[in-house]
Parts: sequence; structure tokens; C-alpha cells
Amino acid sequence: MRKKWLAGLFLLAGVLNFGGACEASSPLAPYAVSEGKLFLLQERQVIAVALDDRLPGDGIEDVLKLGLRPSYEEKRGADRLELVLANAVLALKESPVDYPLRFEALPGNRVRLTLQGPDAAKAEVKTVRRKTVKARDGMIRMRTYVVITTPRGAKREIPTVVLDAGHGGTDTGAVKNFILEKDINLDITLRTARLFEQKGWNVVLTRRTDVEPSLLERADAANIVDATVFISVHNNSLPEDKLPRSREFGTTVLYNASARQPAQDLAQIMQTELIQATGTQREVLQDRPRLVVLNSTWVPAVLTEGIMMPNPANAKLILDRFQRQRSAEAIVKATETWYGKKVLAAKKPKPGPVQPVVKLEAAPSGSGNQAGNTANRGTLAERDGWIYYLKKADSLSGEKEETLWRFRPDRFLSDQLVADQEAWDVNITAEGLYFANWSDQHRLYVSAPDGGNPQRLTDGPVQQLSFSGDRLVFVRGRQIYTMPRGGGMALRVNDDEAENVVAWGDWIYYANGADGFKPYRVRVDGTGRMKLSDDETLFLLVTGEWLFYSNLSDGEKLYRVRADGSGRSKVSDDRVGYLNYDRRYIYYTNTADRHALYRVLPEGGDRSKVMEGGKAAGPVGIAGGKIYYQGLFQDIKEPLK
Repeated sequence: MRKKWLAGLFLLAGVLNFGGACEASSPLAPYAVSEGKLFLLQERQVIAVALDDRLPGDGIEDVLKLGLRPSYEEKRGADRLELVLANAVLALKESPVDYPLRFEALPGNRVRLTLQGPDAAKAEVKTVRRKTVKARDGMIRMRTYVVITTPRGAKREIPTVVLDAGHGGTDTGAVKNFILEKDINLDITLRTARLFEQKGWNVVLTRRTDVEPSLLERADAANIVDATVFISVHNNSLPEDKLPRSREFGTTVLYNASARQPAQDLAQIMQTELIQATGTQREVLQDRPRLVVLNSTWVPAVLTEGIMMPNPANAKLILDRFQRQRSAEAIVKATETWYGKKVLAAKKPKPGPVQPVVKLEAAPSGSGNQAGNTANRGTLAERDGWIYYLKKADSLSGEKEETLWRFRPDRFLSDQLVADQEAWDVNITAEGLYFANWSDQHRLYVSAPDGGNPQRLTDGPVQQLSFSGDRLVFVRGRQIYTMPRGGGMALRVNDDEAENVVAWGDWIYYANGADGFKPYRVRVDGTGRMKLSDDETLFLLVTGEWLFYSNLSDGEKLYRVRADGSGRSKVSDDRVGYLNYDRRYIYYTNTADRHALYRVLPEGGDRSKVMEGGKAAGPVGIAGGKIYYQGLFQDIKEPLK
């Protein structure tokens, strides 16, 4: 009999699975003791033993009425619990050494389960039934778990959340606009798990790597541990023939009104929190009783569809780790509100003592818009008195698009449309205006400053465009590439998974996703790779000699470190999101103040609010003596309120 092993460790909850294949049987034949699961929660240990049976489905219409109801005899001693299952065969050759339960085949189609230890006599035993299903081969499959729960330490009431990162493995989910849905789902889920853990919840993950649990296995985890709530994290897409509508809407949450414990109220709260956090549009909530993870989960369950992936604005948003972090926070806040806990109001941050830092270096001379490289993130550029920016508007098809415009601050009514395509990653040099054309599969274009004579430079997509000397630097497939400015062969710099990629001089700076998004740098030719800090960065700004970053390892406070990795220190205690600079001040969005825009000197003094917040955070652009945030321009030199 073939045996398979699976193992995983889940934050505050550990789960160990093991099992073996079972043969077909009839309703009267012995069922198979086929698999074991172990969940180590803070206050309890949960052991689950799977019992499987199957039978031909010919002529059986309502399979949901069928179920496996095991019979067992229970014996208890001072340090021992013994269960003897009737009409069962052992489909396991052995159990792992660290699994607390022992199996033994007995005569007469019986199986003995033995738990030993000081808490064995206190164990609670129950059965948890999986939804019966008819498989594609016509066989009806039934599974029931015998669940043994023992306390760990003093009795405590700790809520438990089961987080399910949708898709995984060969199931990529939707694939749109640079995005494999399975990857985005997992990133948001892991961030959500860490936040729940910090708040004291038990956290169980159905997957934490690129694997593909079955839909029923995902539901099983919640049912076995009797979770407080089950949350499946997804992002949305629609068929190609419905793209205009799909781009018109944004965030929804799915629930099952006919479930044992419906969670429509949680779905409503969660949708509102996600919209407020990310600035997406509201789509109607969806009652989806046919979804397996919603109709096979016996605890309150919802499925989030955070953004609409074909929508360029939504896609640009979710590609940013800052926004994925905000999504995770929204999920946690909504869940705690629903659960009845009060989320502690964030204390108004006060600037703490900081170590002195040197003044910012002027941008090095030479080609390339260095300010655009390092700070504007492709949303703003400047040349010959013109400010180039992305303007969001409704297209004829009803989609939200960001087209490329320019204006002169010294001329009245000077706005001009430069490129009537969905654009991003805008930058400008002496050679011309560069931008990623999202209307043409994210390929890189260059044109005259007024938009004339556009030329396509790449056949593949380009993201996070910047410049180093005579070469372009960009991201494709989450890795760094360079190529000549006039087009040509793209060369991969290294194998790191890179975000927040910016070039300065001969160096490329980035957050290395393969190493917990810590800041790294590497030369354009791929040499000199080094880690600059052990902090996890949420957003990264390069100013020549210094890197400033939102330090997720320390509550998103503003830190800096020299470009050679020395001189690390804290600049501000605010919760910092997006960053930019104007050679004198560091500008940042303050998450603790409704994403209002603040500024502070590099050494930490003269902290002031520049613009009110209230909306979801977005990139900060600076060009031509003006600051651009949330669609508004403001003169930097105006007196601050």
C-alpha cells in the first residue's frame, strides 16, 4: 500500500499530516484509518484521525444524506486514553515518531488509538464529518475525523483563525497585469497571519508555500480545530468578454447565507475595511453557496476578492507591498471588529530622539532623471518646465484609466494629453519620454516629450523603470533586468526576487523578497551584491549616499542606512508608508494619521503635516517645485498649515 507524507508548521499552530491510500469499499466493508493531522495551538493540542469510505454512486442522487459514522469504545486511565474503532482497517504502516497518537491493528477489523501523557485523561473526543461528495469517477467519498483535544497549560479562551491563501501549485488562479493570483494571495495571507499572531490569536494556515491543498482539505482545517472564523484570500478576474464591467468594479467579499454559521455580517465589515484601506470601488457582496470552501466549512467563513486584476489601477495597487500590507491590516481589523473586540486606537506618534545624519547629496550629474528613478515611482516627471503626470479618467468603455498628461505651472490652462494609453513607470531623459504602455501588454515605449513619434522598445513587459548610465533598469517576472536605452537584448542582473527597484549611479537598490524584503544593492553588471540591513522594508527610497525606508520590523517607523550598509538609525516614530524627497525634506504618508502627507528633515527635526489624508494612501510625486498626492498638486514653497 502506497504511503504519503505531508508536514508543515503554521505560525502559532503546527499541523502534521500523514496518510495512506485506501481501497474502494462497500458501506458494510471496514472503513480505512487513512490519515492523521496534528494542530498545536496555544492553549490546546488537536489530534485528528481521518476515517475514509467510498461506494459506487449509481442511482444515488442526494449524496449529502450519506455519511461515515464511526463506532468506538473509549477507555481512560490516569495518563492514558484508548479508543478502539469498530469495523475499521489500518491503512497506515506506521505513524511519525513525534505524532502523539499510536495506532494498532486488532483482530476482527478493529483499530486501537492510544494517547499517553499527563493530559490524556482530560482529552475531549468528538467526530467531525466532512461533506460527502461524488467524484468524477462516479464514486461517493465519505470522510469523518475522530478529533482528540487536550489542554496545553492553564485554560484560556483564545480565538482561532484559519487563513486560506487561494489557489497554489499548478493552480495559478487568474493571470493578469504581471500578477499570478496565487502569489499575491499567499503574500497577503502571510502578512495577515503575522498580524493575527501579534494580536494573540491562534493562526492556522492551509498553505504557506506554493502548494495546492484540495478545497476540502482547506475546509477540514477549520472544522477540525473548530475555528472562530475561516478566511479565504483571493483576488478577482472575469472572462475577457466581460472586461469592461470587470474593470468598473473592485472589491467584494463572498459568503454563504445557507451555511451552518452564515457570515454575511463579517463580509460586510470586511468589504468596507478593504475599500477604506486600498481605495478600491465597492462591488456588490456575493452569496455563493456553491463554493466548496464556503459550503463545506462548518464555522463562519468568508472569501475576499480584494481587487479586480484586469483593472490597471487595481493591478498597480496590489503589486505594491505597501498596499498588500494595508489589505492584511484591513482583514485583521474587520475580523476583530466582527469578533467583538475593540481594536486599540493607535497612539498619536511622537518623534523620538534620533541619531544625526548627514545632509542629502545632490543628484549626480549625467543622464537619467534620478529623482524619478528613486522617488516618483513612475507617476511623475519633469523637463523644460513641463510636469508629466498620470491623470485618472473614465474611458469610453467605462474603465478607469490613467493616461499620460503634462502641464506648465507658469501657464494657465496648459494641460496637454501626451499619450492616450494606460501608462505607468513614467520617466524622462534627454533622449525622450519613457513609459510602460499598459494598453499594449505593459511594453516599454519611448516618444518625443510631446508624445510624438512613439516607438516600442521591448516585446515583453516592463515594470519599475529607472536608469543607470546608458542602460535601462527594470523588473520583469519579479527579477531585475538591464538593456540599452535604445532597445536591444535584456540581460538579467541576478536571481533575487526584487521589489522597490531603483538605480542610482552604477548601483541598483531593491528589497529582496527571497530574504524577507530586506534592502540589498548590486551593481548594474551583477557584481557586488550585498545586504544593507536586516530590517524588513515596506517601502524604500534612495537619495544617493543614504537609503530611507519604512521599517516593517519596527512598526513601519522611518529608518535610514548608508548605501554601504553603515550608519543605520531611526528618523521618525511615525508609521511611514510611501516616501519621497526634495533635496531638503523627506516626505512620507503617515498611516497613523489617515495617510496624511508629512515631511521631516533627514536628521528627524522640523516634522510637519503637508496635506490632509482620509483616502487610501498612494505614491507621492515631486517635480517642478510641486508635490503631487492623491491627485492634487501643491506648491512645496507655500506656507504649511
